[in-house]
Amino acid sequence: MINSLANSVSATEKPNGNQPNGTSFSDEKELWAAFKSGSNSAFILIYERFFDSLYSYGSRINSNEDLVKDAIHDVFLDLKNNCKSIGETNSIKFYLFKCLKRRIFREVKRWSNKKEELVQQDSFEIIFSHEQILIDRQTDKEKVQKINAALIGLSPRKREAIYYVFFEGMSYQQVSELMELSDPKSARDLVYKGLRCLRDTLGFFPFFIASYC
Repeated sequence: MINSLANSVSATEKPNGNQPNGTSFSDEKELWAAFKSGSNSAFILIYERFFDSLYSYGSRINSNEDLVKDAIHDVFLDLKNNCKSIGETNSIKFYLFKCLKRRIFREVKRWSNKKEELVQQDSFEIIFSHEQILIDRQTDKEKVQKINAALIGLSPRKREAIYYVFFEGMSYQQVSELMELSDPKSARDLVYKGLRCLRDTLGFFPFFIASYC
C-alpha cells in the first residue's frame, strides 16, 4: 500500500540517488523547501531517504508490522496532500518522527476497535545482536547480552530518551518535544538517570555511549 505513494508519481520524476531529475539538494533545508513548493522529486527523495529510519523507529514503539506500515503510509500521504501548508523544520527526520509517533498512537486506538489481535505495548525496544556491533572488537557476545539485559531493565521512558540522543543524534530540545516533556532539562535529566542505571548495572558504560563521548 505504501509503495503506491511513490508509484503515483511518474517515472520521469523519480529521483536517481540524491540527484532527482539532475537536480541536487545541497541540504535538508533546500530539500524541504522544494517539497513544500510541490516538487514530486523532493517528496520521493524524502520518502526514500527516511522510510527505513521511520520503520525502524516505529517498530520500537509497536511491534505490529502492519500497524507501523499503515502509520507510515498515512504520514507520507498527509505530507503529500498538505505540502503547501506544512511549516518549516530544521530536521526532516525529527519532523517525521513526531508525525509518526502521533500516528501510531492513533492507529493503536483504531486497531483496538477491530477484531484483529493487537499486542498492546508500553515499551520502547533497543536490542542489539552481536553482529550489529562487530566493529567493536572488545564487545563479545556475553557483554552484548549484559547490555541488552541492562537496557531491558530500564523504564521505557529512559530507553526512549537514550535512543533519541545516542542513536538518532537528537538534541535535548527535540527529545523534550518528542516525549512531551516540560523542557530540555527534563530530557537531559531523564537521559542521565538512564545512564546512571546502566553504569550501576553493568559496571561500565555501553559501547554506544563511549563512542558518543
